[in-house]
Amino acid sequence: MPSVENARMIRVGSVICIALAALASLPVPRAVQAQGSRLPGAVETGLILRQIDGVKRVLMVAAHPDDEDTALLATLARGWGAEVAYFSFTRGEGGQNLIGTELGEGLGVIRSGELLAARSIDGAQQFFGRAFDFGYSKSAEETFAKWPREVVLADLVWTIRRFRPHVLLTMWSGNERDGHGHHQAAGLLAREAFEAAGDPARFPEQLEHGADPWAASKLYRRPLFEPGAVSIEVETGTLDPLLGVTHHQLAMASRSQHRSQDFGSVQQPGPRTARLALVDSRVGGAATDPLMAGIDTTLAGLAMDLGASAQEEIRLYRDAVRRAAGALVVTSPESVLPYLAEARQRLGRLRAMVAQEPPGELAREVGRRAQLLDRAILASAGVRVELRVRDDIVVPGQTVEVEARVWSGRDASVQLDPPAIEAPADWIVKGLGPGDERQPDDLGAAARFIRRDEAASDPSATARIEPGQLALWRYAVTLPEDARPTSPYYTERPRHGDVYEWPDDAAAWTLPFRASPLRGRVAVHLSASGEQISAEVEEPARYRGVDGVTGEYWRPLVVAPRISVEPSAELALWPSDDFDPREIAFRLVNFGPDSISGTVELELPAGWRSTPELVPFHLSVGEAAGTATFRVEPASNDGEFVLRPYVRTGKDDAPREAAVRADIIEYPHIEPRLAISDPATRIARFPLQAAQRRIGYVMGSGDGGPEAIRQLGMEVEPIEPGGWDRGQLDRFDTIVLGVRAYEVRRDLVAANPELLEWVKRGGTVIVQYNRYEFNQGSYAPYPMRIARPAPRVTREDAEVEMLDEAAPLFAWPNRIGSADFEGWVQERGLYFPAEWDQRYHALLEMSDPGEDPQRGSLLAAPYGQGLYIHTSLSFFRQLPAGVPGAFRLWANLLSAGGGSWRRATSG
Repeated sequence: MPSVENARMIRVGSVICIALAALASLPVPRAVQAQGSRLPGAVETGLILRQIDGVKRVLMVAAHPDDEDTALLATLARGWGAEVAYFSFTRGEGGQNLIGTELGEGLGVIRSGELLAARSIDGAQQFFGRAFDFGYSKSAEETFAKWPREVVLADLVWTIRRFRPHVLLTMWSGNERDGHGHHQAAGLLAREAFEAAGDPARFPEQLEHGADPWAASKLYRRPLFEPGAVSIEVETGTLDPLLGVTHHQLAMASRSQHRSQDFGSVQQPGPRTARLALVDSRVGGAATDPLMAGIDTTLAGLAMDLGASAQEEIRLYRDAVRRAAGALVVTSPESVLPYLAEARQRLGRLRAMVAQEPPGELAREVGRRAQLLDRAILASAGVRVELRVRDDIVVPGQTVEVEARVWSGRDASVQLDPPAIEAPADWIVKGLGPGDERQPDDLGAAARFIRRDEAASDPSATARIEPGQLALWRYAVTLPEDARPTSPYYTERPRHGDVYEWPDDAAAWTLPFRASPLRGRVAVHLSASGEQISAEVEEPARYRGVDGVTGEYWRPLVVAPRISVEPSAELALWPSDDFDPREIAFRLVNFGPDSISGTVELELPAGWRSTPELVPFHLSVGEAAGTATFRVEPASNDGEFVLRPYVRTGKDDAPREAAVRADIIEYPHIEPRLAISDPATRIARFPLQAAQRRIGYVMGSGDGGPEAIRQLGMEVEPIEPGGWDRGQLDRFDTIVLGVRAYEVRRDLVAANPELLEWVKRGGTVIVQYNRYEFNQGSYAPYPMRIARPAPRVTREDAEVEMLDEAAPLFAWPNRIGSADFEGWVQERGLYFPAEWDQRYHALLEMSDPGEDPQRGSLLAAPYGQGLYIHTSLSFFRQLPAGVPGAFRLWANLLSAGGGSWRRATSG
C-alpha cells in the first residue's frame, strides 16, 4: 500500500485511455468518476441520444468482481442505450492481490474501484451487497453457513426495488456446475429475488426506506457448458460506428481494469455473441424471443393514464430525439442543438403534467431523461463545467477554496446563474468575490502555490460569457470539527462475521461508496445555432493537479482525520521465553494544513509497562510525519495482546482520543480511497524457536512474506531480477519463492536452472503455491503436476494428519503437533499438486468433509546436497493473522537444510 505521505506528494499518472486505436482521442480520466465517466463532445452526445428514447433496464447479478459479462454490459449500455447495472454480492475480499499487499477489506476497496473503472468504460452502473468474501467455498450450503441467507437476499431485493429492472440476468445457475459455492449461492438468490422483490410481504421494512415492490418481467441465466440450454444469442462483436470499435473490444478494455486479478485482456475484433437461457417470464412468449420482447419499453406506455395531450408531447419529444440522432455530425455536434432544444421543451411540458401525479415510474424516467438531455446539450454546445477544490485531502475544521468554472469552447454565448455549492448542512460555504482575497494560509497549504491571475465573478451575481471565454467563481468552504471522514461507508461499523453492517443512511445502501460530500450545480442559458436553450448540470468537487512526468490528473475530495497513527508493525511475535524490553514504534502523519502538537500514550495489557508513558510530538507546517517510540516490557503470560495508541492534542488537559489509522489506497487505474483502520499493534506470545538463517526472498503477488520472516529474527533480502548468479545466490541458506512467483516473475522462470543448481549445492528452497502456470515448465527437480481443477481444502478447521510425526520438518526447532493446526483462518491451502514423483515425501493429509484425503499440501525432497520444499498451505494468510502454529511450522521450514534432512532420515 502506498504510504499516506507519498499519497499526498506523489501523484501517479493523470489519464488512462481506452486502449483502442479508434478511441485514442477519447480519454477516460484517471480516477474515473463513480458510476460512469463521460466521453467528450459528439461521442457523449451520440451515446446519450441512444438512452433517452426507450425505457429498458437490465440488472446483471453475480457473486464477485470479475463474474460479470462485460461484453453484454457494454452492448446493452453503450449499443442499445439501455440502463444497465451489475450487482455483486461481494467486493472480492477473499481473493489474492496481484498488484499490492492489501488483502481482506483493503483488497475489497481495490476491487470495488476496479469495478467502477470497468463500468466507466462499458457504461453500466455498479451495486454491491453486504456479503464479505470469506474465500473459496465448495457448496452453497457452506456459503450460507457464513452468509445469513435472508440478509444477503435482502440486499439484492433492495437493489431490484430501487433500480427497477425489466430483465434480471444471473451469471450463475445455482447448481454444482457453477463451481465456487459463492457462485451457487448467487444463482439461487437471484431466482429467489425474482419472486421476492415484487411481494410487499417480503422485507416490508424496505418500504419504509423508500423502496417500492418491483417485479422484473423476465429472468435469464448464462448457460455455462450447456449449449442445448441456450434460448437467445446477443451479438456483441458488431462494429459500433460511433465508437469505432466493437462492444466486445470495449468490454475487454473494461475487463482489463481488474488488474488485481491478472485480467488483462486482448481486444480482439470480429464476431462475438453472448448466450442466455430464459428461466422465467411474466410476459409470456417463446423462450427464443428477443431479450426485451413482450415488455413495453416506451414512455408512452408509462403515460397511458395522462391522456392524449401527454401522448402527443411524448410523440413530439421522440421525433425531436430521432432528428437529433440523424443530424449529429462529429465535427460540428452543435448541429443537433435545435432538436435537443425542442426535445427539452417537450419533456418540460410532460414533466409539468407528471408533477401533478403521485410519484411513480413515469416521474423517474422523465427526471432521468431531463438530466441526460441537459448533459447532451452542454456536450454538443462545447460548454464545460468544472468544480475544483484546491486541496485533495482536507481535515475537520479546515477551510479550503473551491472554484466553479464554466467555459464556452465553441460558438455558444452563455448566461450563467450563480453556481449552487451543495455541502453537508454543518459545512460553511462563503462566496469570495473579486475584492475578497483571502490569505493563502486560510485556505490550506496547496493554495499557496496557486496563481491569482484569473478574475472571479461576484458569487451572488449572474455572468455572461462569449464563445471562447471562461467564467470563474470562488468559494471558501469550512468543514466542521467533527466532519466525517470519506472512508467506505460499509466499514464504519464492525462487521458481523462475514456480513457488513449497513449505516443508518439508507441512501447509501448497495452503492460502491458514498457520493462526494461537496458538489456544485450550475444553471446554463445558452444561445447557439439560433436557439435559446437552458440546461443544468451537477458535478462533484475534484482536485486537479499536475505531475511533472505524466501531466494533469484529477482526484476526488478526501476528508481525512487530522492525525493518522500507523504501527511500524501490525503484528509482533514475542516468544514466550523472551522477557527483554522491545521498542514499539508508531508513525504519525499530519493531514492538516498547519502545525500540530500533542502526546501519544499506549494502553497496555495488565502487568505490561512502557517507557516513557507519554511521547510528545510536534509536526510543523509542511512536516508530514513523525515517530512515537515506546520501550515495552511484557508480562509473563502467553496469548495475544493489543497495544493501542491514544492521542491528545492541544492543551495538556485536553481529553485523549483513540488514535485511528488512515491510509490512502491508490493505484493508477482506480480512484484513491481513504481507508480507516485500527492502529493497534498486536502482540503474539507463544513458544517459538527459529534457527539463524540468511534468507533470500523472491516476491510473488500480494506477498508480505519478508516481514513475517523478520518477525522470526532472521535476515531476509529480496532477490531482484539480475540477482541470480552463483556468487549472489550462495550468500543465502534458504530461498523462499512468494505465492504465484512463477506467474509474475519472468526472471525466476529464466533463472530456474540456476536456482535448482543452488539447491544441489546445499541450499533449501521453499516454493509456495502456484497456479496452473507451474505445469508449463519443469520447475521442480522431479515431476510434479497441479490438476485442473486443483485440489484445495477450504475449511480452515479441517482435520490434519501428520503422516510422519518424526519427520525433520516437524521435529526441529519446534515440535509440531495437532495443536499447531488450530486457529487457522479462511482455508488450509489451495492449488495442491495432485501427482508427484516418489522421491517427494508427502508429510500432511487433510480434506474437506465428504472428500477424498489430499496429501499435496506439503512435499519435501532431498536434491543433491540440498532440500526442495513445495507447500500449498496458505501461509500468506496465516502469517499476517498471527496464527501461532503456522508460524512455528513456517520457522521449521525456514530452518531446515539438506544435511539435517539426510541425517534424520538415514536411520
